[in-house]
Amino acid sequence: MHLILARLDFPDGAPGAAELRRALPRPTGVEHIYVDGGTTSAEVVLFLALPTLAESESTARALCNAYLRVHHPGARLAGLSASVAPGTEGLLLDPDGHRSGRRPPSAER
Repeated sequence: MHLILARLDFPDGAPGAAELRRALPRPTGVEHIYVDGGTTSAEVVLFLALPTLAESESTARALCNAYLRVHHPGARLAGLSASVAPGTEGLLLDPDGHRSGRRPPSAER
């Protein structure tokens, strides 16, 4: 599971968090979306279950840009950062596309 944090800047004022969350596209691999909105920006946290971090980053960037193009053409994607969700490292696929076989630490107890 990858966590991608996107910052969206809205020069004409940000939409409400619930409105933004409902309007964001949900392509395959997007498990959950959390939005924290402000007056001129919003932080969007995307929980993605995709095999690689690169795929997750690419999906997040495309999702945010698609939303902005349709709903707020004057706004922009101001930043994108990524992380692996703690405890899910063993659930990710290895580079050959096979399950790593490792169990998450919580399952080893």
